[in-house]
Amino acid sequence: MRMAWWIFISLIAVQIILVQYMVEEFLAGHFETLYYYVIALGFMFVTTIISYIFFRRVDRVMDQ
Repeated sequence: MRMAWWIFISLIAVQIILVQYMVEEFLAGHFETLYYYVIALGFMFVTTIISYIFFRRVDRVMDQ
């Protein structure tokens, strides 16, 4: 589960960076680029959920 921990931390860090960029673009008035950040943030969210489910199943198999 150690590898899963680092993967989760890195995915959360990427999501935090994307939110920071979205706020900066919003405050700068560049509303046309926000769509791309929303897509990227959604992709990272889905990737995080999929990796969480994968590592949860891996842990369940290793416990048997």
